[in-house]
Amino acid sequence: MSTSRRVDSALARAISRRRFVQGLAVGAGGLAGGLLLGCQSSGTSATAGPASGAGPVRGGTLNVAVLVDISPTAGNLSLAHSRSGTNFQMLGAVYDRLIRYSSDSFKANPELAESFSFSSDYRSLTFKLRPGVKFHNGRPVTAEDVKWNIERVTDPTASPQFSSFAKWVQRMETPDASTLVLSFDQARPSILDLFEFLSIADPQTYQQSLDGKNFVGTGPFMFKEWVPGDHYTMVRNPDYWQKDLPYLDEVSAKLIPDPSSQLINLQTGAIDVAAAVDARDAKSLENDKNYFISTYVIRSHVLYMGVDVKAPIFSDKRARQALAYLIDRKRIIDSVLIYGEEAPILWGKDSPAYDDELAKRYSFNLDKAKELLAQVQKPDVTIPINTNSAQPYQVGVAEIVQAELAKVGIKSSVEKLQPAEYTKKWTAGEFRGLWTSNVGYLYLSPSTPFILAFPLRIPNSSNYESPEYKAAIDGLLKAGTEAEIKKAARPLNEILVDEAFVIPISKTMNPVAVSAKVKGWELTRANGWKIEKFWKSK
Repeated sequence: MSTSRRVDSALARAISRRRFVQGLAVGAGGLAGGLLLGCQSSGTSATAGPASGAGPVRGGTLNVAVLVDISPTAGNLSLAHSRSGTNFQMLGAVYDRLIRYSSDSFKANPELAESFSFSSDYRSLTFKLRPGVKFHNGRPVTAEDVKWNIERVTDPTASPQFSSFAKWVQRMETPDASTLVLSFDQARPSILDLFEFLSIADPQTYQQSLDGKNFVGTGPFMFKEWVPGDHYTMVRNPDYWQKDLPYLDEVSAKLIPDPSSQLINLQTGAIDVAAAVDARDAKSLENDKNYFISTYVIRSHVLYMGVDVKAPIFSDKRARQALAYLIDRKRIIDSVLIYGEEAPILWGKDSPAYDDELAKRYSFNLDKAKELLAQVQKPDVTIPINTNSAQPYQVGVAEIVQAELAKVGIKSSVEKLQPAEYTKKWTAGEFRGLWTSNVGYLYLSPSTPFILAFPLRIPNSSNYESPEYKAAIDGLLKAGTEAEIKKAARPLNEILVDEAFVIPISKTMNPVAVSAKVKGWELTRANGWKIEKFWKSK
């Protein structure tokens, strides 16, 4: 048996059955987070479940297992305006947004907004609200309500993810109850990304959501009850603005923090969706007709190896390039991730920022790595590879990289940090070595990750900055059309590839185990399920 196979077998055993879903809250490249009813964002494809035959059936309760409970407040964060693993379960069911991107393209489609239009210079944006939409308490939605929600997220304590976006808005006008006109500090074509995220909450009952007593939006389901530590329930909104939706009467989210227990509950029929099963357990269900496995690509984040450009040896970009050649993506996916898709570059092929030429720059090549490292003075130090102890897959990835580094004479150690310490060092750029994490927001406008994602923005987790990098980001921010984006993305991609401070490994694919009774399984582009279209067969 080869050494490589022995190492991989040991890694496979080391990956805990308590393998958590790879959450945005810790690893997605921003403070955006978590799971919609325990699951994360949509991707290019999803297992839609077995053919249903007859049309949708009305009624019934969807029972979903979630890893984490509702946390209505975290500091001053609110449920509606902060996306994390402790609250995102509610967002897509209770709240709507002004627009929603198509699942398979960058086209923005009206949702609560009946229409929207930019000025020719992208310095203003006008929304016309859909008539007749009401909050769950029966109050009509007005342009003033939308204005209030935007004002709310300009406060970093209310929404640290989105305040940078919201601060681009210099003036808001409401000429009538259904019209909102936004004016910006400069051309801001990517501002639509904010409205893909921004949940529209009822200002008059907002404090109730902070207290965990009620959550009032315009979404397909209305909040019914929350029993902390056990479950929360949402019921059908009879006045939902999308006619004849939703199909389900009720959604019950049950707190089951152990992935193995989620699997048992699914197999006994206690739940319909196990959103956090271990990847190996999901594999075992793939051929069972009683279930289907949704293995959609999470377009919003990519697993990567991060490099601190101030760390010993890796201050030389030739050492970082050598590391890029040492990343064996196929081995990592096959032996650790189980579900994955090689990502030699951050962008998916459907992104206007994708560059096929640059995507071919690095592939596993031990000889090329040795050739580069021969040009670099190697200090006699042990380089830490930092991992989050709550994400066991990170340890597996780090151990594979550690083994490859040893082959080229670089000593390293796998450091298992507690989540709080990991997050602190990651957000402050204090790793002083290597680390594994996820970079997020990659399914939005290509400029957005450079505003929101810690691995890419300035300052970033790698402590990398240069005048050229800043200028390239500024150029991409001003690009509006697809052709402009493609042109502006080229110099930025060249810097990312050449400087190699963020080394992409795999598109993240989270297996979700679902009962075959669940039909209408459809995904959004933005981290969620189109739960209004789900139904259950009898």
